[in-house]
Amino acid sequence: MAVELSKKNITDDIVFISGLTRSGKAILCPIVSSFEKVEKVNVNFFLEQIPQLEHTNMLSNEAAVYLLRAGMNLMVYDNAIGRNANFRPDDFTSVWKNKDPMQYVQRLFTPDKDAVIEKLNKDKSIFSMMAHNALWHADLWFKAYPQLKIIHVQRNPVEIVYSWMTKNYGGDFYESTRANILTYNYKGVFIPYYAYGWEDEYLSYKETDRIILMVKKIIEKHSNSYSNLSQNLKNRVLFVRHHQIATDPDTALSKVVRFINTTYSSVTPRILLEERCPRTVDINEINKKISTIKKNTSAESFNELMNMRNNFNENVNTI
Repeated sequence: MAVELSKKNITDDIVFISGLTRSGKAILCPIVSSFEKVEKVNVNFFLEQIPQLEHTNMLSNEAAVYLLRAGMNLMVYDNAIGRNANFRPDDFTSVWKNKDPMQYVQRLFTPDKDAVIEKLNKDKSIFSMMAHNALWHADLWFKAYPQLKIIHVQRNPVEIVYSWMTKNYGGDFYESTRANILTYNYKGVFIPYYAYGWEDEYLSYKETDRIILMVKKIIEKHSNSYSNLSQNLKNRVLFVRHHQIATDPDTALSKVVRFINTTYSSVTPRILLEERCPRTVDINEINKKISTIKKNTSAESFNELMNMRNNFNENVNTI
């Protein structure tokens, strides 16, 4: 007998803060968490691997949607009763980054079961989550959560590539047990799911060249995914530039609060100060990063990166 998987969602009020790895999502997470009606930001690397497994044909679309709903329901429920609350002071998912951290202490003593669901429905709080590359897998996420909103953080590709270099994302990082994305063994080498379908090309490149090509292909995945969305779903995606959040937060955040239908809280100015917003960006630092990248990559890959940078700088709609 064929089984038709089915799972109801606890809440539809969910917002993702997403983008490429190292795109600067962490700067926006505590700011959004300070807004009225918004829960502290959560992250779940295990849940994120479900779209990655579906992308690599290791999991059916139906099973992926079911698991995303089941996993998100657990996160929302546990968050509502204070279970697994993060009290590390400096983490962007910490309760101390929320406008009202003591509510998470009080929730530890809240009775569980159906009363929790009833309170969630009454309060209409916005559940916030940081997610990597959600736009790439937007079709699947929207199937699981049709009312989902995605804030996609854009960043200069030079900054992303340089950051990936410092993290060794083009080398043996994916051999590490701390790698939180889908990896698989290909010809004796652990590689990330980013390279799915072009594994031999990936292995043929040196480390920094790999990084540039991975970033390029991920951006293309984001762009193609967004283009294939219906206009209704496109309206559920907001693009915000990391540079604007850092240097002109009032302009950037005015778009964010309208998008998720909330307002600043009395705590928001303090969080902005903690995140050093606004700040001045030193162009000399960016030029130093470009110089470092150039010394560590091929001329062909470097030119590809410069093309990506120029496109990013000249086109405000670049994903």
